[in-house]
Amino acid sequence: MILAKNVMTKDVTTIGEDTPVKKMIQIIRKTSFSGLPVVDKSGRVVGLISQNDILHALAWAVESEKLTKAFHAGKRRVAVKLLKSKGKVGVGKLLEKPVKELMTAGVVHCGPDAPVAELCEIMVSKRIHRIVVLDADRKVLGLISATDLVRKFGEQLRGARALTDE
Repeated sequence: MILAKNVMTKDVTTIGEDTPVKKMIQIIRKTSFSGLPVVDKSGRVVGLISQNDILHALAWAVESEKLTKAFHAGKRRVAVKLLKSKGKVGVGKLLEKPVKELMTAGVVHCGPDAPVAELCEIMVSKRIHRIVVLDADRKVLGLISATDLVRKFGEQLRGARALTDE
């Protein structure tokens, strides 16, 4: 049985709840993570913020029907374009807001010994892309993204194919 601790990314970038959105965008650009756990001053998880949360807020701040339609039609392409715009979209006030105002507060999380099969079911049923792995004090141990799961299953499939080729 594969467990969360066998799949999770351990070197997780977190962000403080009072961090301005502008700084969060810089962190996303630097790390290439599309979502970050949000922590309070004691390091406990209080939410999750993703590039899509920021993009929804930007679309509303810009008040452009064309941008909103484009966002829904091609989320990834618009996400990359806006995040590379370095704040030139005319939404200065939004960029200064703390991430806690835009984050998703209900974090889907698990412990390190959670079976990955169950986590896959949760991700599909809730239509989410990441689950935060927490310790007993709600501090981040790791993060499991859809990419982590695809990578792990790809390794297993390659391993199984190698055994059948022998």
